[in-house]
Amino acid sequence: MHTTVVQRRRQVRRRGIAVAAALTVSGALFAFPSAHADPAVTAKDVEKAFHEVELINEQVNALGEQTKKTQAEIDDLTDDIERQLTTYRRQKQALGDAIVQQQIDAPLGPTASLLGSDNPEQFLEGLGAVQALNSTRADELATFGRTSKQLKNRRAQLEDRQKTLQAAKKETAAKRAKIRTKYEAAKAELNRLDAAEKKKMNTSNTTVDPKVTANLKGSGKGKQALAFAMAQIGDPYVYGGTGPDSWDCSGLVMKSWAAAGVSIPRVVGPQIAAGQAVPMDQLQPGDIVAYGDMSHDGLYLGDGRVVHAPRPGKSVEITSLSGFTRAARVG
Repeated sequence: MHTTVVQRRRQVRRRGIAVAAALTVSGALFAFPSAHADPAVTAKDVEKAFHEVELINEQVNALGEQTKKTQAEIDDLTDDIERQLTTYRRQKQALGDAIVQQQIDAPLGPTASLLGSDNPEQFLEGLGAVQALNSTRADELATFGRTSKQLKNRRAQLEDRQKTLQAAKKETAAKRAKIRTKYEAAKAELNRLDAAEKKKMNTSNTTVDPKVTANLKGSGKGKQALAFAMAQIGDPYVYGGTGPDSWDCSGLVMKSWAAAGVSIPRVVGPQIAAGQAVPMDQLQPGDIVAYGDMSHDGLYLGDGRVVHAPRPGKSVEITSLSGFTRAARVG
């Protein structure tokens, strides 16, 4: 009887230990999830991450164009100020010399010396000369005043443009830093894909369909632009790239049209704005096609295909029209 009670007590104790152990394991697994457990990442997530970077890249491209324009304005203003400063100094010297000479010739002024003349005719002639001199000097003073005002205005404009330039440079630096951060995040997303999916995402479609190349025959400007773009297939994507061996999307589009003799802006939005809007169901080879948020563009090849510079890790390639919702015709 005693033995039976002891055995039962041992069984209860063992069960208690087992339950406690189970609860401990359960707590470790469910109450405190593993810090290394990653949520599933899809190719769509990765493309979205890179898309966000490209959107900022186009903003940086726009700031770069603004900086170039502002710097050109500063250079023009500086040259203009130098010219006006030369005129200002010459006029100031002439007025100063005239005043000094006047004081040397007649310390009390030419009018005072005439008052002592006993010859009426000499007095009238002298008075007319003084009036003429004063009138000339008044004109010179008025001209000098205008020159001074213009010089002051130009200097104020120069100061304003310099402030604008510094602000643009500061904003550009901030956005470039943001690009680096976003790009590293996008790469991290890419690296979380399995090897097969990652390889698939980083493989560029450089196979040219014969039906597409048939559209390049002829001498139209759009086809000339396409011929240039097609010659860059395989070149790597680089943020801010405008060739000759690496490109971003708008850099490729700009240089392709430049090769056809047509100058268009550097950035996606202005590139679309520079052309005539075209419905997506009426596209012709050479038309510029873009995403709705103006973050990306390429050139329409025909047969539902686009040549474009996609993103870092890939090269200039041929892709489908999927995602492109805006179009413009230039040239």
